[in-house]
Amino acid sequence: MDEQVVSQARAEVIEKFINLEWLINLIISQHYFGKVYRPFILEVLYDENCSFILRRRILEKIIPGLDKKQIQNLNRLNTIRNYFAHTGPQIVEGAKVGKGQATKVPDPRKLDKAIDFTKLYKEFQRMEPIVAEYLFKLHQELRGKYSKA
Repeated sequence: MDEQVVSQARAEVIEKFINLEWLINLIISQHYFGKVYRPFILEVLYDENCSFILRRRILEKIIPGLDKKQIQNLNRLNTIRNYFAHTGPQIVEGAKVGKGQATKVPDPRKLDKAIDFTKLYKEFQRMEPIVAEYLFKLHQELRGKYSKA
């Protein structure tokens, strides 16, 4: 993937993951208040110190019988989001910097390997709709209402 395509994929992955986090917020609010209580979501769950991991952990505590595979998928989507959100810039391979020079973004878990953004993006695209649908169904099971307005 060239830099411009990675940038577009980065934006899409982050935006879609934000939507997943909002679904989790809705489920948590629905559980504790019986409705989507906007002040709670905005003042507590939307706070920058309320991490994805904390919200996921609350979800695991309040919903008995969560599908473990979907939670594993959710965790994987978070890992992919983190790759897109927190890695870069590309570094030059070799001694000379020049046009057409090979570059890579090192994988923080395996520094001798480059991150395969194409593979990660495809994996995210495949898994995200399934997890989103699962979370949306959980919200509906808690009698959450959906409105386009």
